[in-house]
Amino acid sequence: MLSTPRTCHVSAKALLAACGVALLAAAMPAMAKQSDRQQVMDVVSKSFDGRQQPQGIAVYTTNVVITQGTLKVTGAKATVYFDDQNQVTRAVIDGGPATVQQQDDDGNWMHGHAKNIDYHNDTGIAILTGAAHIDQPTKGTADGDKLTYNTNDSTMTGESNGEATVHMTFQPKTQPGAAPAAKPAAPADTTAPAKPAAAPDTKKKP
Repeated sequence: MLSTPRTCHVSAKALLAACGVALLAAAMPAMAKQSDRQQVMDVVSKSFDGRQQPQGIAVYTTNVVITQGTLKVTGAKATVYFDDQNQVTRAVIDGGPATVQQQDDDGNWMHGHAKNIDYHNDTGIAILTGAAHIDQPTKGTADGDKLTYNTNDSTMTGESNGEATVHMTFQPKTQPGAAPAAKPAAPADTTAPAKPAAAPDTKKKP
């Protein structure tokens, strides 16, 4: 079945939006905190259901907080998957919204939120879906239906459904609104001749 012209137009727009986010990725080459992947992953929640075992699945609910070094993910529910060695390979977080943050090796932070975050611990890829937003304060922001963020090198791609678009902002090198430096006070003029002192009045009064 052939696509209608309207469908073709929307698909092209989504493709351009994805390319735009790829450009954003190229502009943000800083590496995420490399030591994070070597840290212990910690999961905290109000309740827990399941087993931590090879090929197991565990479900954490209510006030879920997952941390690994500077990486922090929060949400209302997290489904965690384990591999053959009983290591965490994936965590799917739902929330209103779910949030993620991480610091890069330059000390800059990334903050993101979406209705759902699918974090693959084995690859370092975080997929934010549903009103997704990523903010890197020193670099820029990205918004879309789906943003895929690579925690290894701080790059991302994105897309939006239907006629929606991906929206991006880029921070300038010099922040606007900075107060201008105060002008130094003018130095005193030391080249002008000194005014002679007035001669005393020696006339006698009648």
